[in-house]
Amino acid sequence: MFKVINAWNLVYPNGDLQNAISSITLRAYNTETYLTGEFASKLASKEIKPLSVSNIADKYCPTRRDLYFYKGKNHLSRSRSDKNWGRKAGYVVEDYVNCMSEHDEDPTQNNYSSLIEQVNGLHDTFCGEKMESISSLRNLEKTTSSVEGDTDWLLGLLKYTGRAELAVKILHSTLMEEGYLDINHVQVNQDLRPNITEIGLNSPAKPDFIISQFKIAGDIKTGVNFQPHYQLTCAGYALAYENWMKGENDINWGIIYFFPTRNPSAYVRPITFTQIYIFPIDDFLRQWFLDLRDEAYNIISKESPPNFPAKDNMNHCRYCRFKSHCISEGLGLTDE
Repeated sequence: MFKVINAWNLVYPNGDLQNAISSITLRAYNTETYLTGEFASKLASKEIKPLSVSNIADKYCPTRRDLYFYKGKNHLSRSRSDKNWGRKAGYVVEDYVNCMSEHDEDPTQNNYSSLIEQVNGLHDTFCGEKMESISSLRNLEKTTSSVEGDTDWLLGLLKYTGRAELAVKILHSTLMEEGYLDINHVQVNQDLRPNITEIGLNSPAKPDFIISQFKIAGDIKTGVNFQPHYQLTCAGYALAYENWMKGENDINWGIIYFFPTRNPSAYVRPITFTQIYIFPIDDFLRQWFLDLRDEAYNIISKESPPNFPAKDNMNHCRYCRFKSHCISEGLGLTDE
């Protein structure tokens, strides 16, 4: 998390990029952002279930069959969904980042050798506490499309990320001055409580981090490469927060803490570090999220799921939690 703080303070968006947020109008306390009456009444009567920010923003299946099976009128039970290595790895990464953020380093031991020693100890402790999750990841390597050795590669990256986080924290303690972002401004996993029938977002909504004093919504993302739709998650949490606060405070900025959990190459396992993405949550991004929200509610309100994706657009199918079910219904994909 200190890489987020360091990146924000170096960019200093509130000073350099004010024009990017000066014309935002689609605040979630304005009625133009509200759900249509049709979907709002279905939510009020519990005919359909409310959607989370991730349900709306994380669009992987081109036709959104996965969303229907998860939240639609005739949804599947969770027991029928496939387990996914990448999803479980994401949870481990989030826990690791939070663990490192809470660690107090020894201020008298600020050199590379002592830093590495400290993080190695923390890393071993974390792995011991998360032994069950790590064992589950290793088992999933054998039963999913993950590559053998991905779990060990991930654990190595976590260790190096921990060292980088602690190094940036030491740097921050030297550079910090009044008026800049500090760790005590960061609120992790705070419950946001929007009005469900107004904005169409489940309550509570729980972003990975909110920095309300600096008007930031943040999310930790994992995968092979950064995807543009990751920014939608921050837009969703911004809308949830603003609807809850009713104009008392706004969110203007999004930050994605991106951590690679899958090896993009079968031949090389590179050592990489976290990437930080800072961006304005402007009206373009907000409207994109709101359009996807309305599309998602239209889909889950139907009596039957959407069609299969086109044959040339099935890249995500082999990673989907509902892959086996779609194959049983005729999807032309081998269950390997």
